[in-house]
This record gives sequence, structure tokens and C-alpha cells, in this order.
Amino acid sequence: MSTLLFSALMVVVASASALAEQPGPHAVVLDTTTRVTKVIEEARSYVEEDPERFYSEVENILGDVVDFPSFARGVMGKYGSKRYYDTLSDDEKAKFRDRVERFTQTFRDRLIRTYAKGLLAFDGNRIEVLPLSDGEDLEGSVNVEQHIYGNAPQPYVIFYKLKEGRDGWKLRNVSIEGVNLGKTYQSQFSSAVRRYNGDIDQVIDNWTVEPESGVAAKG
Repeated sequence: MSTLLFSALMVVVASASALAEQPGPHAVVLDTTTRVTKVIEEARSYVEEDPERFYSEVENILGDVVDFPSFARGVMGKYGSKRYYDTLSDDEKAKFRDRVERFTQTFRDRLIRTYAKGLLAFDGNRIEVLPLSDGEDLEGSVNVEQHIYGNAPQPYVIFYKLKEGRDGWKLRNVSIEGVNLGKTYQSQFSSAVRRYNGDIDQVIDNWTVEPESGVAAKG
């Protein structure tokens, strides 16, 4: 019994130590920015011959820091919600889980490719991740602000919404120049549901992600 108790305590201590060592939200965004910037700089020399390598490099980075399942379920709205899930029969619940899994993978693939292309095309001069305010409440979600300086007089302003979980701080949403991508994609999903007369499988099969025109126009 004493051995089991000691082992259990050691697991708790090790888990607490690991949590204490996890980087905070600002550090996560800063490190991700640094890594992605390096990948983009290196990709300019090979991307035309091997674009898949570039997408894979970006995915390797974002896969560690973006909570794609939560992001995707938010985009699905009621069709990805627990409340809706609880109203379904057992057979329907199985289909629900399959659809959420398929959409998460589709959403992940399309989002990474679309924005990887956008980042590669952007000729920014400097990227700054602003520090959190003193005494920032780290309970719940935290917004980390980033400025990207290009040729325009004012920088792009981006807010990354992160939430802490068992695996550390993960990104769950992004706002670019005041455009909330999560809400934008949720509206796109809802429109697609109407277009395909409620056929969620058709929505998933035909899902695309388009860059925000307002962001691209700033230049």
C-alpha cells in the first residue's frame, strides 16, 4: 500500500512539475512566430519545386499549438455542440463523432494550406508580439496581440485567443484586423448547411477556406 501511495504521489508531483514548466500564452505565440518565420524564409528557395514540404513544415509547427478539434467544433456551431449531441440517438451520435473527426481534419488541412500560402506571399519587415498586461488574468481564455509591419503605414493587428489545457496553452481562434475567423467560418458553415439542405456530409466534402479580403487588401 505504501509503495502504491508513493508511486501515486510521484505521478502527481511529476505532473505538477510538467505543468509548471509549460510556457505561457505569450511565450507560445512568440516561439511559434519565430519558428514559422524561419520556415517561410527557408521555403522561398524550394517551395516552387516542393510545395508539399513547405505545407508539412508549417503543419508540424501549428499542429503543436492549435487546438484544431475545439476550433473546428466551434466553426460547426450547433452541429458540433454537446447540446446537439445529447439530443441524438446512439446511431446518430456515432455519425456525429465521425463528422466532427472528418471536419476537423478537413478544416485543419485547408486552413494550414491557405494561410501558409498567404504568409509566403506576405513581404513583412517586422513581426512584434506584444507582452501581456501586468496582472493579466490567466484563468480561462487569453488574447495575445501581434503586430505585423509591412509596406502600409500601420501594421496588421492580430489577436490570438489561447486557452490552457492539459497539454499547455493552445490557440483556439484568431482575429485579423478585427475579423474574427472563428465567427466568419461559422457563418460560412451555416450558409453551406442551407445550401446543401442540411446535408452535413456535403458541407464537409465541399469545405474551402478563403483568405479574408480585407486583410489581403491592406498590403
